[in-house]
Amino acid sequence: MKSAGTSTAVLALSIFLDQNVSLAKAFARDGRKQIKHSVTNEPLFSTLDQSDQSNENNSKTSRRDILQKGSVFGSIVAATLTTQVPVQSAAYAKNIKSRTTGYSIQHTEAEWSKLLSKQQYFILREGGTESPYSSILEGEERAGLYLCSGCQTPLFDAKQKFHSGTGWPSFASPLMSSVDSNVSNVEMEDVSVFQYKLAGAEVRCHSCGGHLGDVFADGFLFVGTPAAKTGQRYCIDGAALLFAPEPTEQQKSSEQLEIVRGDLPPRNGERPVFFG
Repeated sequence: MKSAGTSTAVLALSIFLDQNVSLAKAFARDGRKQIKHSVTNEPLFSTLDQSDQSNENNSKTSRRDILQKGSVFGSIVAATLTTQVPVQSAAYAKNIKSRTTGYSIQHTEAEWSKLLSKQQYFILREGGTESPYSSILEGEERAGLYLCSGCQTPLFDAKQKFHSGTGWPSFASPLMSSVDSNVSNVEMEDVSVFQYKLAGAEVRCHSCGGHLGDVFADGFLFVGTPAAKTGQRYCIDGAALLFAPEPTEQQKSSEQLEIVRGDLPPRNGERPVFFG
């Protein structure tokens, strides 16, 4: 027999679904800022264009402010239908947990500032958020691996990348450690199930503690993408990443590997790269 609490939750969910079915279908179809809420008729992503002009201090919270509008439907549905989700230990950009203590790769902040570009340091070490569509990696579609720009730890396979329409590189799942297949190379904030499904969780590089972005439990909204299978959407700052595309035969013979820096902007369809 269903409890009264369960019945109430199911009833509330049914009402929400009835009122927002057009929103769900539209968001699942293209996830773009022009989608309007089926009840309020207000643009779902009304703040997206404004975020390009926000300063670095404000941009630390801009992504969650924007994406919570888009994920509220999926979060409420997921929180109602599911009671448990595996959550690894991690930290949130606003928390006081050290980005150094406990991580295998460590540098002083002075050393990090010399090793990283200004934008990389802002993202990885200060927990900042870049403007949407500001990274060249958002539109990258080649096969290859995405690495941490701080320590070069492999984080994501390009097979798990998809276009979410949010303006940040998005992935359905991270790579697992080569040492322990039960440990992810991407560390997830230790939050309650409710908070995770409602507002997401911060993700960091498991090796150096660098801030990468956030993970949300609304992957099922992105029909036809890898996220629809995992139920997760890893929303990652491009500056936190390096992209190593699968080398061509010529590159293999010359022993030159192409690396695309995610802290560089799109440039007329060209990919700014360096070789190493």
